[in-house]
Amino acid sequence: MKTTCFFFILLLSLPLWVFSQQKANNLSISGSVEYIYKIPAEKKIYKTAFLSFNDSVSKFVHNRVDEESTIKNNVNSNGGNINVNFNVSDTKGSIVYRNFNNKEIRIRTAETRKLFPSFFYDDIWKEITWEIKGKTKKIASFTAQKAIGTFRGRTYTAWFTEEISLPYGPWKLYGLPGLILEAEDSEKMFGIKFVSIKYPCEDCEVDFEKPTASEEKTLKEYVEFRDNYNDHVFRKMKSRLPREIARNFRKGPQKANGRKYRDEKVFEWETESVNDKKD
Repeated sequence: MKTTCFFFILLLSLPLWVFSQQKANNLSISGSVEYIYKIPAEKKIYKTAFLSFNDSVSKFVHNRVDEESTIKNNVNSNGGNINVNFNVSDTKGSIVYRNFNNKEIRIRTAETRKLFPSFFYDDIWKEITWEIKGKTKKIASFTAQKAIGTFRGRTYTAWFTEEISLPYGPWKLYGLPGLILEAEDSEKMFGIKFVSIKYPCEDCEVDFEKPTASEEKTLKEYVEFRDNYNDHVFRKMKSRLPREIARNFRKGPQKANGRKYRDEKVFEWETESVNDKKD
């Protein structure tokens, strides 16, 4: 019985031992997690996504050309709907890149083909205050713990495992004492589900360099672009029409959803502005 317990404890300790040994020997640790990613939208959009990581960088990728997704946009003209399919994907994909040594976070948005080029912006390294709960559950072979945290206007329930004691997570969620395997916001708009993992991964060929793109935006320019996305689409399409047609091209009524279907609903400078008015 004692022998059985010893081997059981040894088995549980093996991932942490591998991690510490590789760190001690200055070897790069790498792994890759596959998720199903539900994006906030009026109609449910599910995508395949991958989180790749080494001992200091995490890289969350979706909208890669081999996992191409299509977003439908409607523009109204003279009472008729023009339905256009915009493929949001390219060979690099949309990326959330974090460098934990330098506390850098860069976001790359994939090309909206036939409409907008790819672009990137550098985000703010914002700490998420998590409250770890006592509840646990099994996700695949892992024991996961529950945690609740708030980030930019949404409250998230995350499930993480200390069996992989790395502070990484999907999208912009991070900072727990173990890898985040699953997460959902309180409105059930955002969702992430664990599919599979390779860790440690000796054959994972991942470029952990900071991503680049065709254009660069500031964070505030990105927020303006997302807030007024339909206007940007309309202007871009109108600019490509013959002058005679463009003259009568009109934008139809838009739903006043604000940021209801956005993953980020409130930004830091907006919170500061509200607080300043209260003072």
